[in-house]
Amino acid sequence: MKMFYVVCLILLIGRFGLAQSSDLIERTYSGTSKEKSAPAARRDIQEQASNTISSELIKSLIGEDRYLKNKKVIQNRIERLANRYIPVAKPGELILEGDTYKMTVTLKVSLKGLKALLQENSLLAENDTAPVVLPLVAYTDKVEFKSYRWWKPHENEGKSFLMSESRNFENALRGAFQKHNFYLIKASSMGPQVPSSVQNERLSLDDMQLMNQYFGAPLVVEGSVQFTRSPEASNRYRIEIKLFALQVSNGRPIADVSRRFETEAGIFESVVDKKFREVIEATSQDLASQVYEAWQRGTVGSMVIRLAFQGRIPLDQQESFKDKLRAQLPQIRTIRERLISADGVIYEIDTNMSTKDLAGKLSNLEIDGKKWISRASSDSEVTMQLQR
Repeated sequence: MKMFYVVCLILLIGRFGLAQSSDLIERTYSGTSKEKSAPAARRDIQEQASNTISSELIKSLIGEDRYLKNKKVIQNRIERLANRYIPVAKPGELILEGDTYKMTVTLKVSLKGLKALLQENSLLAENDTAPVVLPLVAYTDKVEFKSYRWWKPHENEGKSFLMSESRNFENALRGAFQKHNFYLIKASSMGPQVPSSVQNERLSLDDMQLMNQYFGAPLVVEGSVQFTRSPEASNRYRIEIKLFALQVSNGRPIADVSRRFETEAGIFESVVDKKFREVIEATSQDLASQVYEAWQRGTVGSMVIRLAFQGRIPLDQQESFKDKLRAQLPQIRTIRERLISADGVIYEIDTNMSTKDLAGKLSNLEIDGKKWISRASSDSEVTMQLQR
């Protein structure tokens, strides 16, 4: 019986080890040192290996310009904590040639650990300026049959209640985003400046992109706030809030909140205003926190690309295939299966590269002895074909 438990323990440890190592990528570095003693030379070359491999991977994740701009921060807050993302450093044989020591070091690097450290220091975000957010929220009063949209200024007469609630919510959103160093445009006063071509009831992605160019806001908060009678009682009212944060460049949603609240019994505008003021701060904080997390992960500024492999990948190898693909291309932020068939696999990836650049990086990709040929088949898809 004891032997049985020992075997089970060994198997569990083995599985745990495999799980831990699946995230690791291997890199080698060959260096030299002029240090006088062998121990000092060994330490010197190992430090060179850690710093060189770290800088190469960080540049691939955040770009050369961003790396150079934040070099001191990276050296002090990232590379000095290399043990958090380099769990294994295996030195080779130290060779003395004349007055110079030579050695090769093999490192195993956790991309997940490195990305986490970059995120902690806000280095995965796409730019260093305060991200600008444009609110595009429609307000509807289904009790008195009125609606308000700040970008349609010629229709605002007799809508003072909705305009007031809009300003209240806008202020709550601005405060919530400001806590994360985001700037929310004071849209309630911008109505007369909106081009007539986008003063529409429902805004299309093209309309939002035009507004993005006009106001310089890469992110929008769009959605609706509705005030209706409660089905529970005729003198009580319901507030429904549905908001989405979108990346304007591609219409990609990065955050959302949906809330429903019931007011006390009373006069419509009075009880609705009281309840609305009570709930908008927490609702705004929820949305702003989601957007900030997406910004830290590097999701904002990235695009979704379909990566289609036209060639059979055995089902039991697909998870390790993803890990190896991610290891060879650190610019892939997330990867998930979209379609699995007998003829191949289609992945959906987040990356800040264009399909042309991605195809170039994947040119002559080799995994497990198989070579793949890449091509950008469209602006949103890269096709990988197994070389015969």
